[in-house]
Amino acid sequence: MAPGKAAVLAAYLTTRHRRFADRAALEAWQAPRLRRALHRARTRFPAYAGVAADELSAFPVVDKDAWLDGFDGFNDRGLGLAECLATARAEEAERRFDTRLRGVSVGLSTGTSGRQGAFLTSPAERARWAGTVLAKALPGGLRAGARVALVLRAGGPLYSAVGNGRVSFRFVDLYASPERQRAELAAFAPTVLAAPPVLLEQLAAEARAGRPACAPSAVFSIADVLDPDVAERIEEGFGVAPGQVYQATEGFLGITCAHRTLHLNEDLLVVEAEQLGDGRMVPVVTDLFRRTQAIVRYRMGDVLRPSARACACGSPLRAIDAIEGRADDVLLLARADGPPAPCFADLVRGAVLGADGVADFRLDQDAPDRLRLAVSPEASFPAASAALAGALARAGFAAPSIVAAPFSPPEATGKRRRVSRSWR
Repeated sequence: MAPGKAAVLAAYLTTRHRRFADRAALEAWQAPRLRRALHRARTRFPAYAGVAADELSAFPVVDKDAWLDGFDGFNDRGLGLAECLATARAEEAERRFDTRLRGVSVGLSTGTSGRQGAFLTSPAERARWAGTVLAKALPGGLRAGARVALVLRAGGPLYSAVGNGRVSFRFVDLYASPERQRAELAAFAPTVLAAPPVLLEQLAAEARAGRPACAPSAVFSIADVLDPDVAERIEEGFGVAPGQVYQATEGFLGITCAHRTLHLNEDLLVVEAEQLGDGRMVPVVTDLFRRTQAIVRYRMGDVLRPSARACACGSPLRAIDAIEGRADDVLLLARADGPPAPCFADLVRGAVLGADGVADFRLDQDAPDRLRLAVSPEASFPAASAALAGALARAGFAAPSIVAAPFSPPEATGKRRRVSRSWR
């Protein structure tokens, strides 16, 4: 067996057999690994040279801007952000993904949350990632075999290196034409399909119309928020409920279990919860295993709604009811009885999609007291506007101006971002 495949198999077996009786057992397992990760951060990464102790509280919370501003101090190769971005952008432009800088691969974030970033991975880290994903995502494990199709912005040598007689990967280019994507999926006939929800929805619509490109037994939404109404349409098309893979520049953060519950991967990460109110949180993550780049108390930009119920699968890994979008996109609206307060995306989605005739929408807050609402079909705007105004009033918000905007359908290569806030 090749060294790369052996490392993938080792990570797969380790993850597959890792079990925790309860939350206390998980935290006891995390503790020594966290101390080692923090000691490594202090001794390997220039950004943490001045940290005095191997304790989480001794490290600063770092957001994306600070991480990018100090990029060369947060990786152990001394690579600068400009060089990494130039390399990754050239790879994407040429649709080749095999370039190395000082022995590591360079990936590119989408930049939908602001500045575009780069992430660095060594061969060992890629092998660990692949083995972990296989262990958590394959319904029957490696013995049952699988053909895994990943529709992504960028490929790489990982997918061809991982495959063996039982499991094969196929990278399908997200930027290819729909006809080529369908042809590749039909030829490969994946048993597991992972793609952004916009593309899954389009493929599901084709399947409902009697033109299925493939018939996977497992479907995973990746790279964007999966709204409940979109999940329903995907399930109708494929006949299987879609799971979610919560993956970002910062790592493999979570995945749906067999009971359709999204769990954070706290066997890979320590997650601190920054409370937002109304039961929502922003995760602050520390990776226990990454070595090339430091992910220590990194403040994510995502709004999560933790579950108050224990999952039937019995896992003590934290369960999440929903990923609601970006923290920067939470609306800030005046309240009828006081100063501005956050208005979360699920209130907007529930009101607008519940209005008669609305199939899809976009909403952007572009001023303190103005919301620009685009709906499809456009004739449903009066009903959508009235439903939203009513929901905001019932929640105690002062009435903002709701103005009509032109609707543009989402592109398969982009993110849906139904609710956004361009006003800062």
